[in-house]
Amino acid sequence: MKAIILAAGKGERLQPFTKDIPKSLLRIDDQTILENQINHLKKCDIEEINVVVGFAYQKVEEFLSSLNIINIKINTIFNPFWDSTNSLFSLWCARNVLDEDTVLLNGDDVFELEVLRKIISNKDEICVPYKVKDKYAAEDMKVKIENDLVHSIGKNISEIDGESVGIRVFRGEGLQILKRSLEIEIRTDKFNKKWYASAIERILKRGHKVYSLDIGDSYWHDVDYPNDLENARENSNIITSVNKNNLRVV
Repeated sequence: MKAIILAAGKGERLQPFTKDIPKSLLRIDDQTILENQINHLKKCDIEEINVVVGFAYQKVEEFLSSLNIINIKINTIFNPFWDSTNSLFSLWCARNVLDEDTVLLNGDDVFELEVLRKIISNKDEICVPYKVKDKYAAEDMKVKIENDLVHSIGKNISEIDGESVGIRVFRGEGLQILKRSLEIEIRTDKFNKKWYASAIERILKRGHKVYSLDIGDSYWHDVDYPNDLENARENSNIITSVNKNNLRVV
């Protein structure tokens, strides 16, 4: 299995923290968000990671080259239109590496190792994990679940069973289904403004099964705003505790 991390955006809502660096390089405890993701992926025996970069891509590449990494291959894929596109186009840029079982992550996901282990151990062809919350914000990517299947996904759906976790797995035929949906979505109006969840929504509309996975009380958070970053730092002992000394900056 390989991984794709979508980390091309600027993170405007995190200003001033992201004035000069992408949010994937923001620190939680003594690690960056990206470093924490790589550590977790390495713990789960992922052997290849493809990072889609855009804003301040040189800093991301410099950071990656500074890591002492053994038995894992890390590539970067450049989204040349990072300032005018969203995650749908970033995933489109990475379409050529969608050639084996893949776990997709957003570049602002912070989570404990057990979350990733649980998601990767799921063997469904398309797995969209979710987390139940007491309250949902307007910007949350929400899901409606019926009989353990995702019924709908989007920020504006009326019936909500949880927030879609930004870590998803595509296996076997599920990869081909995703690629076909990307081909269609990239040809739609305003494709540049869309999240790649629109491709999952199209998969659902075409009648394919998308399986859900409740991550329970395990820690996962996406870092969109300064208070999200504060939350991640307050929980850094949970997020990074098993990762000490996995990677070393040299």
